[in-house]
Amino acid sequence: MNELNQHPPASESKESATNTTELLHEQEHDSIYNDEHNSIYRNERDFAHNHERELVRNHEREKAEVRKKFLKIGGVVALVLVGLFTLPIPLGSIKVVGSDKVTVQDVEVAGDIGEPVNILRINRETLRNRLSKDLRVEDAQISYELPLTMVIRIAERKGISVIPAQFGYLTLDKNGQVIASDSVIEDTTVPMISGVKGGNILLGDVVTDKPIVQVLDYLRALDGDTFKQIAEVNIGDPDNILVYTVSGIQIRLGDGTNLKDKAELTTAMLKDLPKTQGKVEYIDVNPSSPYIKTDRITVQPKSNINNKSKPDTSQSDKTDTSKQNDNTSKSKQD
Repeated sequence: MNELNQHPPASESKESATNTTELLHEQEHDSIYNDEHNSIYRNERDFAHNHERELVRNHEREKAEVRKKFLKIGGVVALVLVGLFTLPIPLGSIKVVGSDKVTVQDVEVAGDIGEPVNILRINRETLRNRLSKDLRVEDAQISYELPLTMVIRIAERKGISVIPAQFGYLTLDKNGQVIASDSVIEDTTVPMISGVKGGNILLGDVVTDKPIVQVLDYLRALDGDTFKQIAEVNIGDPDNILVYTVSGIQIRLGDGTNLKDKAELTTAMLKDLPKTQGKVEYIDVNPSSPYIKTDRITVQPKSNINNKSKPDTSQSDKTDTSKQNDNTSKSKQD
């Protein structure tokens, strides 16, 4: 028995060897399968990784191509803009509105704009400042209209009075600046200041003579309709300023004080004239006691700002009438 245990039968040895061989084959098969599976997994992973890197590289190349295109387009646009802003290339036109005195040629001279006109090369603020120095221009506004038009809107400097000068007549604006000098009166729609003659006053100068400045203050305070009715202001006697309407009515201002109140009274009393009985001899706009003197009755207007009683003018009527005649003849002589 011991011999049997120590030396098993040959059949059992064969079976055991067979099992061992099969086990080795299975292990080898599993090892080969695992190696193949791992290899396939690694290949798939490497492929996915490579594919991802390729996608990233393609995206970067596309972005680089887009940047190159934009740079090329930007470069071309920049060159075009530089050319338009710097080279004498004709582009656009200029239009002047609001004035029949200032022309396109005047604008080109004022703005030093050469031919051909390129509106992109024109500095608007510089042009506006230069136009403001033109005595005909009160203000200038610059804008653009489609397709390529620069529009310059001119507000003309308006004359408010005319004064006689040594060799003609000077037109003054509301600030007393001389905006025109002519041998004859060109603008008959503004009042003439008589009783004084301009001395060495040049075009563009500002008049500082006190009586003239006072008259300008009075004229500025009038409304448009009343201003149109004023033909002349005589300042031969600065303490007794006389105004004449286009219909020949004399308005007595007195001295150069309270001119705003006197302008308001002038407007109100001229409106009252159609209701006045008799022929009007003169109007006194003294704020303390304004009245309309006629050949029948002396009338105080309802617009008397101090609402004072009518002064006794019976004694002064003759004196007033004689002053009127003297001043009227003096005005005609002037």
